[in-house]
Amino acid sequence: MPAYNAVDFLEDSVLSLTNQTFKDWELLLIDDCSKDKTAELAMQLAKKDKRIIFIPKDKNSGSADTRNIGIKKASGEYIAFLDADDLWDIGFLESMISHIELYKAPFAFSSYRIIDEAGVEFCDPFLVQKKKYSYRDLLFYNRVGLLTAVYSVSAVGKKYFDPSLKSLRDDYALWLDIMKEAEFAMGNSEILASYRVRRGAATSNKKKVMIAHFKMLKNREKINPFFAFFLTLIHGLRGLSKYRTKKLPT
Repeated sequence: MPAYNAVDFLEDSVLSLTNQTFKDWELLLIDDCSKDKTAELAMQLAKKDKRIIFIPKDKNSGSADTRNIGIKKASGEYIAFLDADDLWDIGFLESMISHIELYKAPFAFSSYRIIDEAGVEFCDPFLVQKKKYSYRDLLFYNRVGLLTAVYSVSAVGKKYFDPSLKSLRDDYALWLDIMKEAEFAMGNSEILASYRVRRGAATSNKKKVMIAHFKMLKNREKINPFFAFFLTLIHGLRGLSKYRTKKLPT
């Protein structure tokens, strides 16, 4: 769990982990030199639960490098990611680990809902199918939500984020790296987590993200520029539609 200026949401995110029905976990909670009281709160939370390991950084370096510190220090069989403003449902770990073991999957991910800063769902959930996904499937569209991804260290080794991508499409690049080692990724259709976004930011900065997406596919995945552009266009259109179906708050 990388944390940067997340004092408003951190405790709820950590509680969504400590309340899990699956109890055998460790949390690497890493503060990326927050300017608010995130580090103080993180220390307090770590004191309450010995499974929480607080790691303060000396220099701000972004989410990719921060997550990599956690991956390097992680001692478990499975590695999962929970940002300091997102939430796991109480049965997330139990469901995902059972799913992985049932299908002997090296990598798995689930459906998730989308909430705003107040915790209100403002569009339809992001749904994935209960099926095996290939590298090619993910190349055409990234169906993996960072907060639902779980991979097996014994199956694919420890895989790291690429800091050179400047925290833009670094998660997608990681999934593609994993899929080069994994025979398949298993989708879990259950909605098991809540991804928090700001309503005004849901479709903002799309141009910057799409440029980063194209460059990652062309330069890192060595995909033909025309095909990389085509894939980027597909991602962009699907990404816009992801937030268009609005739910009216009740």
